[in-house]
Amino acid sequence: MSAIPEVREIGDHVRLLRVQTQQTKTTCISLILLLPLLQNTAENTVLASFLSHSSAAFPTLGALNARLEELYGAVFSGDVSKLGEGYRLQLSLTCISDTLALDGEAVSEDALRLLLDQIFEPLCADGRFDEKQLATEIRLCAEDIESEINDKRMYALGQMLEIMCKDEPYGIKKADLLAAVRAVTPESLYRAWRELLEEAAVTVQIVGNVDFARLETMLRERFAALPRRPAKIDTVFVERADHVTEATEEMPLEQSKLVLGLRSGMRNADDDFFAERIMADILGGGPYSRLFVHVREELSLCYYCSARLERRKGIVVIQSGVEYENRQAALDEILKQIEIMKRGEFTDEELAASKAALCDAYRGVNDTPEGIDAYYAQFAGSTPQSPDEIAAGLAAVTREQVVAAANRLTLDTIFFLAGKGED
Repeated sequence: MSAIPEVREIGDHVRLLRVQTQQTKTTCISLILLLPLLQNTAENTVLASFLSHSSAAFPTLGALNARLEELYGAVFSGDVSKLGEGYRLQLSLTCISDTLALDGEAVSEDALRLLLDQIFEPLCADGRFDEKQLATEIRLCAEDIESEINDKRMYALGQMLEIMCKDEPYGIKKADLLAAVRAVTPESLYRAWRELLEEAAVTVQIVGNVDFARLETMLRERFAALPRRPAKIDTVFVERADHVTEATEEMPLEQSKLVLGLRSGMRNADDDFFAERIMADILGGGPYSRLFVHVREELSLCYYCSARLERRKGIVVIQSGVEYENRQAALDEILKQIEIMKRGEFTDEELAASKAALCDAYRGVNDTPEGIDAYYAQFAGSTPQSPDEIAAGLAAVTREQVVAAANRLTLDTIFFLAGKGED
């Protein structure tokens, strides 16, 4: 199947992205709300958890799960994540396809109704959220944030980004977020919930074999009565680094972490994206990449070494796990491989391998409704591109474009999580 979306505006900054799929066993429905990253960040973090666990109709998780079981074992979840310098709150529900339900039951309509009720009719009254449930959600969110330090790879990445983007919203500190989450009150959560409904850019994604007309009618009716004053989201794109910042932190762990942050030269999320994506992949994508082949395999300087492009922020991140004593040798070799990319000394085989791997990965998005739903969630607040469109753009990239993209790279930050002894 080909994941070709149809996008319809159904309200003020409210859009429906629908993808018709045939012969699938599931339907995926996601409600995605996007606000500026620093607007009620802590409250929105708690809201994602709160709204996925309870509502006025289902005040306990047990009651909600019982209703999901009635919907043929539907799966419901909530999450928050950075999308550039927007903060994306997403509620998602996956249910059985209408074509497989008993007696022609429209499971998708019941699923959408449940999803909308969760966000429009939460467990609150008199301008405040339920205090007992809030205490539980704050504890869960705080534990999630605190647990990141146990994943040393993610911790090192987070520390590097905080340093690199310290003067940008993207560099929000986990410690500050944790303190703010613990300070959320029933009243502040209610105010943030109202702002979320009124000011967020909203995308409703529906992927499956359903009656889209009936679902669209439900959505239009629900959003029509909602006052809307959408907030504007402006992501800061820093084109180049003026100097290199280095930082080291020590921890008792076996494997040290070396993380580099580079400015890609991108001025927005679409600025020469295809060449930037291929360049980062040849540098440190799959097992054909230069960092994997030369730094890891040939020289054995690290346990892993990869590079990725953060499109919505214009940053290239290189992550590696190294022995403490190999820090400088690994860094020197990584920088050497970047210079090789800038001189265009990568092979035609590496270019072809990167194109083949990336194009296959994008086309593989079409294999499941869940994959399609997750793929389009990255385009919240922007114009979506189908997997086939991106694959075609990547396939057309030339060697000269890759070299030009590499030459726009400037090193901004080096963070070293130094392992001293056992974890």
